[in-house]
Amino acid sequence: MKKKIFFLAESVVDLRFIYNELNNYFDLKWVFYRKKLKKEFLSLGYKPKDLIYLRSNFFTLLIKKTLNFITSKKIDLEKEIQRNILEIDKKFNPDLWITDTGNILSSIKLKSIKATFKHSIPYKKYFLAKNIFDYDYVFIPGNYHLNRIKNYYNKNHKELEKKLIITISPKILPYLILKKEIKDKQNYYKKLNLDKSKRTVVLATTHNSFNDNRILPENYGPEFIALEKMCEIITKKFDYNFVIKPHHYHFKKFKDTEFSKLYKFENVKILKPNNEFDSLDSEMVFFNSDIIITDTSGVGTTCCFLDKKIIYLEPDNYNWEDSDIEKDFRPGLILQNINDLSPSLRKYEDYPNLFSKERLEFRNKIFQFQNSKDLNKIAGVIDKIL
Repeated sequence: MKKKIFFLAESVVDLRFIYNELNNYFDLKWVFYRKKLKKEFLSLGYKPKDLIYLRSNFFTLLIKKTLNFITSKKIDLEKEIQRNILEIDKKFNPDLWITDTGNILSSIKLKSIKATFKHSIPYKKYFLAKNIFDYDYVFIPGNYHLNRIKNYYNKNHKELEKKLIITISPKILPYLILKKEIKDKQNYYKKLNLDKSKRTVVLATTHNSFNDNRILPENYGPEFIALEKMCEIITKKFDYNFVIKPHHYHFKKFKDTEFSKLYKFENVKILKPNNEFDSLDSEMVFFNSDIIITDTSGVGTTCCFLDKKIIYLEPDNYNWEDSDIEKDFRPGLILQNINDLSPSLRKYEDYPNLFSKERLEFRNKIFQFQNSKDLNKIAGVIDKIL
């Protein structure tokens, strides 16, 4: 009888390649809590029998919402999700839970083993977060993170030796496995209504690098004015395409009519973000771009792997001591203010190989496994765990 493994998914983008590989050896189920993900699962060929949606009890939620409306308290949706997970765990008794996030499974006690891949490799405290000690196993991309975590928790070496396992990172798998499908510049640029003959700059920042849920640093001033200036510089002064890829937590911000004014610029495209989850469609833009502007996001790591030129925005009030990747390990230009954008783009234009050596060094330090064939090693790792 096959061992049962449940995948608690934040999104479908990365974990599906791990899932598909393990599906040959184990009895698997997707467990998810974002209702809109069901459509993505079904579009990728998964069957309803493969899916477990953590549906909250409607009447319980209705009562809680009513009480919370009266008392002006917010519903703790994470606790609702955790309660449902405990029920699923008790009902189906899986042998292993695997997740691509950290907090949700970390704070509940399950009968089965818990393991996390984390869903990104950013300049944030994901792998250094204390919740790694709430998991039986933490899958990490290479020796850089192994040493970083062990040095950070220097009194826990013995526990970490057992807990930390180096495997291929799910974050780079789409670019390894779907290389032919996503590297289709002509059709992709046609879809975006952009000129494929021009260079393309992508702005992709995360949701918590800057104060007040901003997409740009505080010292850039009003966001719309700063974005408008970036459009002017990139599309008019340099004659490049400019793609703005909002984080999915900025979904509501980009529904604001003010941001839609940016469409007046030729060769500017604002990708429509999903509400609260990533999709592969929005990841394709990195493969077909030239320069990436990002911050503490995992976008920086992914694009180093893809050998893209990078411009880093300095985060607001950031504690680099707690970041998974060190401050000095950013193989690209650092943008201190918006007036530095034009000189930075010019540098990459004048020196095409700028930071190419450093990006390769970064890639080899961060990712121990860089070939899709290494995916087959995961089944052996899981078999040992079980």
